[in-house]
Amino acid sequence: MNKPIRVLQIVPSINQTSGVFNVVLNWHKYIDPTRIQFDYLYFAQDAAISQEQEIVKRGGKCFYLSYQNPIRFISSLSTILKENRYCAIHSHILQLPMLIFPVAKSCGVKNIIQHAHSSKLSDTKIKAIRNYLMLHSVWPLITKRLACSEKAGKFLFRNKFEIIKNGIEIEKFSYSPEVRLAKRKELGLDNAFVIGHVGHLSPEKNHVFLLHLFSKILVKIPSAKLVLVGNGYLESKLKTIVKRKNLPNKVLFLGARNDVSTLLQAFDLFIFPSLFEGLGIAAIEAQAAGLPCLLADTLPAEACICNYKMLSLEKPDEWLAAALTFANGFERKDTTLPINAKGFSVQDVAAQIQNYYLQLGN
Repeated sequence: MNKPIRVLQIVPSINQTSGVFNVVLNWHKYIDPTRIQFDYLYFAQDAAISQEQEIVKRGGKCFYLSYQNPIRFISSLSTILKENRYCAIHSHILQLPMLIFPVAKSCGVKNIIQHAHSSKLSDTKIKAIRNYLMLHSVWPLITKRLACSEKAGKFLFRNKFEIIKNGIEIEKFSYSPEVRLAKRKELGLDNAFVIGHVGHLSPEKNHVFLLHLFSKILVKIPSAKLVLVGNGYLESKLKTIVKRKNLPNKVLFLGARNDVSTLLQAFDLFIFPSLFEGLGIAAIEAQAAGLPCLLADTLPAEACICNYKMLSLEKPDEWLAAALTFANGFERKDTTLPINAKGFSVQDVAAQIQNYYLQLGN
């Protein structure tokens, strides 16, 4: 019996809070392990929220490397690549290709895949310059180019790339009145108008805009509450803003969660004012939950499927007016069909990525 093709997935971390990692883990759950197997190379770790057990359960290996010592990093990476004989390395990051790709090439890896997950190089100018130099210094070594959306692909590659969508477990997010009632009771939100957001607490998600908008909504709807799901380095700054605006009892910081699909059921409105997105998977999940969604017009067209309104971040008054229209309720329905029709079923995406790797292996 032939051994499965092994692919080394290069991700920032294997923590449940990493959006990019969760995209890959979703593929991993639905590929045929007798034909394809994933291992993971990552660079940030948090034992409390690590998904290493889930990966090992599925036959994968996890390799943590620190890049503080480049010589040791290159030596360790070379050992990993030689011992495991990968068909491909699949990079989902921008900051380390200059170190990784030449080592992969020298170790005989034939397929070096770079995946575009964003429509910007970083959220700061200095990091963007670093990522540009890191990636473009080894540009000729890239053999395959993938992107999560047309916008992300055109930004990073301009042309000649293939799209692999970020699949979700659609049925898991389907609207359930019973789950909604139970979750609202659990969170103490029974009689509130609940506005929700899911995303890393980092600048590109634009939480400051969201907090300012929420304070205006609260003037019109005193029962309103804002639920923020996710963690990140801006948490202390955002909590300071909440305290300054005297909103501590109105804004819930839930941190990193593994129950996002049920939390979405508890919301009445989803607001997603990102400064930039490669796709915006949280917005797609919210639409899959049947929520009305206010989305920034910075999102790619692929992320806008049903029950949404796109708005300009330069017109905050329009965001306020749109949010207030949902104060009297919204008839939520099962949106499985339209989400599925747009190709976001994780089963279909996993089959696509599996066939892609098998073609490389042949």
